[in-house]
Amino acid sequence: MSKSIGDSLRLGRNDGPLVVVAGLLLLGLYGGSAFADEVDAADDAVVPETVPAASEEGGCVESASVMCLQEGRYEVTVEVLVNAEATPQPAKVVRGGSRPIGTRESGLFYFFDPSNWEMLLKVLDACGVNQHNWVYAAAATDVGYTITVRDTTLPADGSVVHVKKYTKEPGRPAPALTDAAAFPDSCASSSA
Repeated sequence: MSKSIGDSLRLGRNDGPLVVVAGLLLLGLYGGSAFADEVDAADDAVVPETVPAASEEGGCVESASVMCLQEGRYEVTVEVLVNAEATPQPAKVVRGGSRPIGTRESGLFYFFDPSNWEMLLKVLDACGVNQHNWVYAAAATDVGYTITVRDTTLPADGSVVHVKKYTKEPGRPAPALTDAAAFPDSCASSSA
């Protein structure tokens, strides 16, 4: 008996992984196959390619713990702190096979287990709105973390903001991050 995605999405129906994958397809967050038996297993042995930046200052290099957004312009990492005495550990990028799950401007991180996604993070091009690139994140956790977002196209000489860090201490629920003024110089440099 074959099932369609529509059958699995009917109200009150939960048939496991197919429903999750179908929902992610509708949200644009899954780049793999729509059928559970065709979903690639996570492959940490795959060596991702370097994503070049728009300048010669460097670029984003994807890895298990580095997410590259906007064609490699932004390098995003998250360090997790379970408690104040713990050593920070890198969060991992959620992958479907060898590719990160997400879009050009967004992606997902997990902290402890690949099947337990902890954070959605976005770097949005809002040059047409307020001449900034925005950083938004939402996490379902009470552990501490530090998010680091680096614009790989801006000079590291301190003349412009090229790195933003956002820290949450352990022990409290994570608030939403909505920084609509994160990179004020990003639009000028992208049009130069």
